[in-house]
Amino acid sequence: MEPEKPCPFCGETIRTEAIVCKHCRTNVVSALQKKEGRFVKVRVKTRDKVYHGDLFIPHYFHRVSDVINDERPFLSLANTSEQTKASEIYIGFLAVNKAVIEWVRLLEEKPKSEKEDQVSYEIYTAS
Repeated sequence: MEPEKPCPFCGETIRTEAIVCKHCRTNVVSALQKKEGRFVKVRVKTRDKVYHGDLFIPHYFHRVSDVINDERPFLSLANTSEQTKASEIYIGFLAVNKAVIEWVRLLEEKPKSEKEDQVSYEIYTAS
């Protein structure tokens, strides 16, 4: 059996010598060399659920739409919660197939002095 390790991005098990993760299709070698970027809070609506979490924007992308429109089939969210009618369920890491995403909204935190805590903007709508 070949030695394995978890992917630093999606957490799935991959071979130690892997260059690209077979689950999230991230170039593990180059990404580990340059782990620069920022996290953005987003809300994601799939066919039947709504999630909110942190989306990582690598340094070589400028906008959330660049991550949504890249060649990878999944959108990876960290610190994710599923919204239900009664409460929120903490999930942690979540990889959502881009084919089932209806929209993604950017959540911007407001200063506590203002009435609303967050405001959302629709940035992507699937047809």
